[in-house]
Amino acid sequence: MSSPVRMNRRTLSSTLCDLIWIATMLAGFYLLAVKLELSERIGRWTYGYEYMQLDELPLTLLMLSAGLAWFGWRRWRELAQEMDARQRIEESNLRMLEQNRQLSRQLIHLQEQERRHLASELHDEIGQCCVAIKVDAASIAEDTRDRQDAIYANACAITETADHLHGVIRNMLHRLRPTGLDDLGLTSCLKVLVDTWSQRHGIACGFTAEGALDGFGETTNIAIYRTVQESLTNIARHAQADRALVAIRRISGKLSRGDHIHLLIEDTGIGMPLDCGNTGFGLLGMSERVNALGGSFSISNVTSGGTRIEAAVPVRIAEEQNS
Repeated sequence: MSSPVRMNRRTLSSTLCDLIWIATMLAGFYLLAVKLELSERIGRWTYGYEYMQLDELPLTLLMLSAGLAWFGWRRWRELAQEMDARQRIEESNLRMLEQNRQLSRQLIHLQEQERRHLASELHDEIGQCCVAIKVDAASIAEDTRDRQDAIYANACAITETADHLHGVIRNMLHRLRPTGLDDLGLTSCLKVLVDTWSQRHGIACGFTAEGALDGFGETTNIAIYRTVQESLTNIARHAQADRALVAIRRISGKLSRGDHIHLLIEDTGIGMPLDCGNTGFGLLGMSERVNALGGSFSISNVTSGGTRIEAAVPVRIAEEQNS
């Protein structure tokens, strides 16, 4: 899309060309009139119609031309003022949009910090408590194995409950903070996420990755990871699909005049009613994360059935955040 400055310059350039063309036409007409003596010819022709005052017609037409020229000049000035005002408004909107994006990035960063802190608290406090409960229950069960059946059964039940609670906490920790993202990198962490999701829900899910996709910084990695995570969650809950696909690749020169990360999540489910508006918090969160990075987010239904989610993030933004 052209910028307001370019549009204004293009308009002024077109106006200048029109003025030059008009001046050239007037000069050509003047030279032709001098050569053909048009005034004398018109005077002789209108002399016989003096009673109709046709000899005043050239001067009247001249005044009309002057009035039209003044009218056109006024309209040109108003257009220039309107373009300047529109340019200022659009520049202000662009500044506000960038401020909103910065605010969104800051909010997402704070959200991830809070999730990291919460995950640490769950791991250090509740996780250790679960381990302690399990150890105590196992000790009680061992001591009462051959003497008191009721106490032994209760101790075993406590051990099973502690194992279940520990598993729930482990899943919560994984959702709150993908620990492997910092160590394994984006590609490997997405592969683990897809494989784990496929095994848990019994839905076949393919995964492909192309290009250099590591080293983009925490904000970009988290945004892409959360987008895939939320998309797979929606597929498991609502899509009624038997297959899914997650594809991520780095493409050169098609967004913001540079490389960009292209993400595709597609399923073979029942699709979704797009005409009702995508107001779910999951979709809104994905869109906000991608837009905060200066990218684009879209969701559509596949013709053969299912839903397609696409996102694109400029690589230059990702590299700036990593530097």
